Amino acid sequence: MTDEVTVRELVGVDEILTIFPLYSQVSHVGEAIFRARIEAMVGQGNYRCVAAFIDGRMVGASGFWTGTQLWCGKFVEADNVVVDDALRSQGIGARLMAWIEQEGERTECTIIRIAIVLGRDRTHQFYVRQGYFDDGLLMVKALSRGAAEFPEYVAAPA
Repeated sequence: MTDEVTVRELVGVDEILTIFPLYSQVSHVGEAIFRARIEAMVGQGNYRCVAAFIDGRMVGASGFWTGTQLWCGKFVEADNVVVDDALRSQGIGARLMAWIEQEGERTECTIIRIAIVLGRDRTHQFYVRQGYFDDGLLMVKALSRGAAEFPEYVAAPA
């Protein structure tokens, strides 16, 4: 199946917004919030998006960021890799990640990184198969504006 997959970059807010039906398979975020976040992310200037297609139908998508940090220099980071529920485990996610990795190489990044939510064992195993390894721990705490959306990240009273 992966030979039939075409991967290309989505350009501009309007084209990136076309990933919403796919994204909504894995997220509870409504369309208005999704739109506002995409517009803000694109407005920052370092967010891009790539999608996978079979016969013109979008079957996978991933955003990605580039940036620079003191510890690693220039990096690329995949963001929200999503594959259609009915087509998972058929190499589409690997094709998306390969495209992002090649773009990282082309733009002279030193590393590619991914952050995943703990407890998503299938997602974790996907990235292990792609050659990624655990090299740190991302810790989070919900601020007052995020407490309702992320109750699992609200610190318990001491």
